[in-house]
Amino acid sequence: MAATEITATKNPSDLHDVLGRVEKVFLNKEINQLPSALTGTFDFKLPILDESVTFNMGEADVTRIKLIDQTNWTSYAKKGDPNISFQIPSLSDEIASLLGNKKGASSANATLGVKFQGYSATPKKVECSLLFVSDDEKVVVYLPNVEIFATPVMGDGDNPAYFNCVLTPIPDSTGADYYIGIKTTTEAGA
Repeated sequence: MAATEITATKNPSDLHDVLGRVEKVFLNKEINQLPSALTGTFDFKLPILDESVTFNMGEADVTRIKLIDQTNWTSYAKKGDPNISFQIPSLSDEIASLLGNKKGASSANATLGVKFQGYSATPKKVECSLLFVSDDEKVVVYLPNVEIFATPVMGDGDNPAYFNCVLTPIPDSTGADYYIGIKTTTEAGA
């Protein structure tokens, strides 16, 4: 008897739409905007420390129900907690105002030639949307509603001072936590 050849309608080469190395992260202060309404203009292109992006939407918390003979009978799953974070190495007024809790008015010290602004170390909740762009710009991931809690880190080995940002995706009006975008057109001259 001859061996049956196993075939597939889709091969790995047909499935090569990947979010590779994240090269750009854009932030919009507006939330719950559907992907079709995005204009391509965002409030910030964030400076992100190299190798600081962690993007895990959460492991499934699986419960297995067994019979007395230890046979798996059924199972169910709950959504696990996300592990999404990155580090922004900027103490600019725009970033500090976005991610930090300002306290009091700014004051200038003429002797030092420095303008000071006070901030609380209490994490501030920032609601925004984010667009993660792959290094080849062929795949993007859009989070329409994100809560960011940021804390300042003033010293960390060879890294400059940065805001450590921990993100939680919140479902939008359609129930989507995230959208995957795959480039469908090529740019002129490409």
